[in-house]
Amino acid sequence: MIEIFIDNEKCTGCGECIRVCPKGPRIYRIVEKNGRKVAEVVDKSFCIGCTTCVTACKPGAIRLERGW
Repeated sequence: MIEIFIDNEKCTGCGECIRVCPKGPRIYRIVEKNGRKVAEVVDKSFCIGCTTCVTACKPGAIRLERGW
């Protein structure tokens, strides 16, 4: 299983992760937290580990780790 971590301090809520991910809307959504828009993981089970979201995230807010 893949673990997805989003650093809310770095995330700008731009939605690029949703746009580039093959399973985007099933994995991510944009929510408001503390008056800021940020990405949130909806369901990590759809993640295929392609790292497209990590590459596309300009602020470097997304990290993937393989969990066993």
